[in-house]
Amino acid sequence: MSTPLLKIEHLRKKYDDGTEIIIPDMNLDVYAEDFLSILGPSGCGKSTLIRCIAGLERFEGSVQVDGVSVSSPGPDRIMVFQDFNQLFPWKTALQNIAYPLKINGMKDKAERIRTAEEFLDKVGLAAYRDYYPHQLSGGMKQRVAIAKGLALGSKIILMDEPFAALDAITRNQMQNELLRIKELVNMTVIFITHNIQEAISLGNRVMVMSKNGTIREHMENPLEKPVSPATKGYGELWQHLNSMLTSESQGREKAS
Repeated sequence: MSTPLLKIEHLRKKYDDGTEIIIPDMNLDVYAEDFLSILGPSGCGKSTLIRCIAGLERFEGSVQVDGVSVSSPGPDRIMVFQDFNQLFPWKTALQNIAYPLKINGMKDKAERIRTAEEFLDKVGLAAYRDYYPHQLSGGMKQRVAIAKGLALGSKIILMDEPFAALDAITRNQMQNELLRIKELVNMTVIFITHNIQEAISLGNRVMVMSKNGTIREHMENPLEKPVSPATKGYGELWQHLNSMLTSESQGREKAS
């Protein structure tokens, strides 16, 4: 078997005051070009997990990306949030991609522009290079954020419910666009969602977290893409995941 791109060993995360353990002991391997969908009840540690991977949280244990230990944010990992305000409002779409390239050592301006144009084209926004964030839709802003990570050469795209604030039609369009981009550039994605349909449609692997911050199940998605509710086996997989989430939510309610 190939070496994992992301290797997590005995990850443990507590609140800063030490009063509560969020993630008690997690071990997880993610391989290059995986699309891992993560489901779980609110408060189970999903967002905390990817913030640890991003280097935004202190933790115990080991997180390694391509054999290098994570201790702080780095261009090999990029976060895409639900919040659309993750771009510099005073910079155009092109400039939002080119500026991080400059910060990370790409000195030649013409090369930065070419690279930014290349990845704007890959996410289908070449015609919007000179638009400012306030002129873009929510879905377009998300694509610019993805293009920024791809241009930097990020090895892992971390997405924390990035489409939750979109309307149903736009959300479906963004799911399809994300799959198209993934196949085009062979990126590795870790994707948090509360939506079972979204997890099944996007992920080649699906992980369900328990309310106590542990992994309840980490499974291969057996359905071939593109996936729709009419796909053979979809209903059974949806019911399986829903039953786990329901039992976790009911357990949390009883515990409280």
